[in-house]
Amino acid sequence: MAKHASMIIEGDSMEPTYSAGDWLMGRWANYKVTGLNRIKVGDVVVIERDEQPGIFYVKRVSETRLSGDQLPAIYLLSDNPAGTDSRTWGWIPVTSVRAKIQFRMKRARGRKKS
Repeated sequence: MAKHASMIIEGDSMEPTYSAGDWLMGRWANYKVTGLNRIKVGDVVVIERDEQPGIFYVKRVSETRLSGDQLPAIYLLSDNPAGTDSRTWGWIPVTSVRAKIQFRMKRARGRKKS
């Protein structure tokens, strides 16, 4: 069963779309079960990498892979080209997805509308 939760952006890897201090609403779900049928190119997702448990990243889905014997996977990019993403990590298993961002609830203080 999916549930909604809010989160606050830290860092600048998703600028100009999201900035540090922005409050986002995400839909948490068990993507180990739902898989790629709920994730599409262009979605912004929250992942937790196996190599860094307890640390969550917000990234945009650039490509999806579902073929043959390979596990379903996604290729993620930061909106800010200087951000760390699949260009460093490679393909991310869809089971690493913890949530899909639904919308920004509140902009960081002092940030002008773009």
